[in-house]
Amino acid sequence: MLRQLNRKLGRLTGLEIQRVRRPRRRKSRAAPPAVRAGRTPDYRPPPDPQVDRLLRRPVFVLTPVRSGATLLRMLLGGHSRLHAPHELHVRRLEVSAGTDLAVAAMGELDLHRTDLEHLLWDRVLHRELVRSGKEVLVEKTPNNAFAYRRIAACWPDARFVFLLRHPASVAQSWYEADPSRRTPEEAALQALHYVRATERARRELPGHVVRYEDLTADPERVLRSVCDFLGVEYEPAMLDYGARAEGELPKGLGDWKEKIRSGRVQPGRALPGPGEVPEPLREISAAWGYLEEPGGPAGGEVRAEVTEVWPRDGVIRILGRLHGAPPAPEAPEAPDAPEAPRWRLAVSLTGSPEHRLDYPATLTGDGFEVSLPVADLAPPGIALPAKWDLYLTADAGRRHVRLQAARNLHDIEQKKNIVVFPAQSVSCDADTVQVKPYYTVRDNLSVACRLRDELSRTAS
Repeated sequence: MLRQLNRKLGRLTGLEIQRVRRPRRRKSRAAPPAVRAGRTPDYRPPPDPQVDRLLRRPVFVLTPVRSGATLLRMLLGGHSRLHAPHELHVRRLEVSAGTDLAVAAMGELDLHRTDLEHLLWDRVLHRELVRSGKEVLVEKTPNNAFAYRRIAACWPDARFVFLLRHPASVAQSWYEADPSRRTPEEAALQALHYVRATERARRELPGHVVRYEDLTADPERVLRSVCDFLGVEYEPAMLDYGARAEGELPKGLGDWKEKIRSGRVQPGRALPGPGEVPEPLREISAAWGYLEEPGGPAGGEVRAEVTEVWPRDGVIRILGRLHGAPPAPEAPEAPDAPEAPRWRLAVSLTGSPEHRLDYPATLTGDGFEVSLPVADLAPPGIALPAKWDLYLTADAGRRHVRLQAARNLHDIEQKKNIVVFPAQSVSCDADTVQVKPYYTVRDNLSVACRLRDELSRTAS
């Protein structure tokens, strides 16, 4: 009928009738990450925790890998009120909408994608707790250390236990877990990634600190302290975790090696000596009290945090704060008072420690400021490309403190490629050398020197 009508209509008017096709609904694009580098996170606490959360006061153990978290969860899980399941990795559970209408519908409920993910996480953990018949859930996935802010936002009433271990022991255990996958040097850098994430969480969140070495040496005392923090009575049965059968877990959900299978707390390995601590782990080992640096007190709490870098007018001006050191006196001290440390900037050429530069640093309270001329960093005869490492030193150089990125930059991944400073040109041996500060993969401030035509390459 439609064809006949179209033929007649076409002969009379030159027009025809066509069916209107329904537009295809486009599927929504893949959900963007909850945190973009350099931007404000798009997650938020629940508007009404009483309505939006089923789980009450969950406990999260924030710790690096290979730090005894499985042992701690087995011990805590022996309590009649505490349920400590295997690693659940709930922060990796994501929600995406199949259609734009679904997004619009949730928007009318004032539920964003991250709100829906938080509801899912909460439901999964609450279901696991209800199935156990206990009252308090304890979760110990090591990767949670990288999402501590989101976890704290998801559960505003969450409690945190920070489980620390000597960083060099973490690296050694991580290497031994699978020597075919990583070298000892790679294990040290990967361990540093976890250790520093745990340290950031420990600085920002309230909680209770436990050391693996104390847990293995005196488990009852440590468990009593954890129970006090959680508001539950210590139970001696917690130490006898071997009486509770638990099958071997798939790889990635927890350690179930020989020590854990023994059912008893085994002594920890001997702590590494100062000479056995890999260089990338020395600073954090001192900060955690495992290493005494020369010229400094045990614990090595002194830390230099860079807040501003201004490369211009032939100098690199650096401002920051010195944490853990006595502040500079604001008024002249008594003649018989001990002289305050005089801090200076030491600039050392990587691979050639004999090439060292030294500049005075000005301290005001806990703030420091120092400038270094870029021409000094490209002297005649220097082998290019070159890299200079920056330290603050005191007391005739007996204490060295690396200049580190400010804390608000810690969660920016690949900051070496994102936080970019301008280069300055210096004439050297009839060539033009570009001198450029940058942050290393370990978040330390360094300076790279390259020929101008090599500037586009990434600093090593």
